[in-house]
Amino acid sequence: MVVCFDVDGVLVEVRESYHQALSETVSYFLQSPVKAETLLKLKVNLNLNNDWDATLAGILFYRSGLSLEEFILLTSTGAPDFRKFYQLAERRNIKLPDYDRVVEQFESTYRKLRFREKLKIPPEILRDIRQLARVMAVITGRIKDDLHHTFEKHSLYQYFDYIITEDDLPSIDCRKPSAYPLRKLIETTGYSFPVCYIGDTLADRQMVDNYCQEEKKKALFILFRNELNQQVKADFYVDSPEALLETLKEVKRKFGSFDTY
Repeated sequence: MVVCFDVDGVLVEVRESYHQALSETVSYFLQSPVKAETLLKLKVNLNLNNDWDATLAGILFYRSGLSLEEFILLTSTGAPDFRKFYQLAERRNIKLPDYDRVVEQFESTYRKLRFREKLKIPPEILRDIRQLARVMAVITGRIKDDLHHTFEKHSLYQYFDYIITEDDLPSIDCRKPSAYPLRKLIETTGYSFPVCYIGDTLADRQMVDNYCQEEKKKALFILFRNELNQQVKADFYVDSPEALLETLKEVKRKFGSFDTY
């Protein structure tokens, strides 16, 4: 069995780090405080898996003068990344900061907050899952430096065989919801069913769907539920580390005999 995790919102609680950095960075560029709740609605509704892109979307939203519903409707089509926000800004004569400047400011802000992160899945649960899995892996939108800090702090490297980060992708088009990260992992590990990906966003689900469709192979998506993802469809739903462990045991019992290398 291959078990692969998303990090933010699944392995690690990020409401006081990444979510707070999102609102503080947008506030910095606007020179006015903004609500994290509004920015998270933008991030979810526009299916933005990257917080740099969500920051840019937030800046554009507040400078556009549009209602939240109008802005989402206007920007919901097209690739879920920063390029369409610059295109819209140009059409509406709205000035946006350079992307590199957004990334720099966001990372600077996040690194002042990352000490607040806590594990969502405790070590004893990770150890039990490790015993179930032939391969345990991570696919995350984090850059390696940010992931390294968290994994060192919580001693997480010991549980995982493979890690794919933002830095391992050849282009932004290979980010989730592209199948590329999951394909890259399976090409490295070898395919063996069941393949399980545990995520908490629509982009996570779409990456799994795209992999299944493009590779003609089956993979299972397990949704770690929260207040923002209730509409996301999944093969299995969990709302606690204990429920995740029991679900993976069930999958192993049901499909483990079909494991092929």
